[in-house]
Amino acid sequence: MPIIETVWNVQRSGVSLKGSLCLPAADGRFPLALILQGSGRVDRDGNVRGRGPAIYAKLARSLAEFGVASYRYDKRGAGASGGNFLEAGYHDLVDDAQACWESLVGAPFCDPEHMYMLGHSEGTAMAAQLAARAIHRPKALVLLCPFAESAETMLIHQADQIERELPEVPGLLGFILRVMNRLTGPYGQSLRKMLERVRTLDGGTVRLGAARVSARWLRELIELDMNRIYRAVPCPMLLLSGEKDLQCTPDSARKLAELVEVPTEHHVVPDMIHHLSACEGPPALFDLRDIDAQPLSPALLAHLQQWFAREVSERRTPPQASAPAPASS
Repeated sequence: MPIIETVWNVQRSGVSLKGSLCLPAADGRFPLALILQGSGRVDRDGNVRGRGPAIYAKLARSLAEFGVASYRYDKRGAGASGGNFLEAGYHDLVDDAQACWESLVGAPFCDPEHMYMLGHSEGTAMAAQLAARAIHRPKALVLLCPFAESAETMLIHQADQIERELPEVPGLLGFILRVMNRLTGPYGQSLRKMLERVRTLDGGTVRLGAARVSARWLRELIELDMNRIYRAVPCPMLLLSGEKDLQCTPDSARKLAELVEVPTEHHVVPDMIHHLSACEGPPALFDLRDIDAQPLSPALLAHLQQWFAREVSERRTPPQASAPAPASS
């Protein structure tokens, strides 16, 4: 199906959020998904400073081919959006997402009865929070690589995985990483100390791996009560986890499916890693392949196409007329 991309910008508290609508090239109103990104200073396509795997651009185009419109935007301080990314807290980013959602309700291309929040990684927690507080509730959540544990638990799990992989990382990169590890101490130990310090901060920045991040964002993220957030979700959920995701593991998604109190469908996508591509062989956080060039997992797209096909089919099926009441004697 041909698609159309057009600019759609949102103003919030003096911050201009720049984004793109991706629409099927047809007349009428469409089911629509708001795409909520994972962590980091990523733009609407899923890139940092213009470089990266563009997973959200690929996802938006695939959805449009399935007959589903989508909106994705540059985070504040990323891409063309205004604001300062390193001064923003996690809750600021949730408020930005809510402003984008509210801007789409009632738009002429949007079917208001079939609006969805589609989150990836950190965006899955954001979608769950928004669903509970949005005046216009989504029909369902679509969560890619969701997690049930706290963000702190996930970060420590990743640190432990880094320690396991470090001796086998090849070449100059491996040499540099091992030298740094000897100089600064085990990565997991350094991470735990940094997280303890972050709990006392309300501003400034800290280093998380190779990136510098907002201390307030990290503190607010690790303080999230995931059980409370997901028990408050008011709508059905589709959970799609990656079989080889080392960051948001399939086990975490299974726990989430058992935790919630709404109808939930969960699938483990074969071979899928955290960046939504397929990986042959053992997965690794230090994956030295050119992930940017990889297409989205075909199995992931098949799940999305089938699920949205059911949604669209339901949308097109007219309600059955009720039987006439029997005449009173």
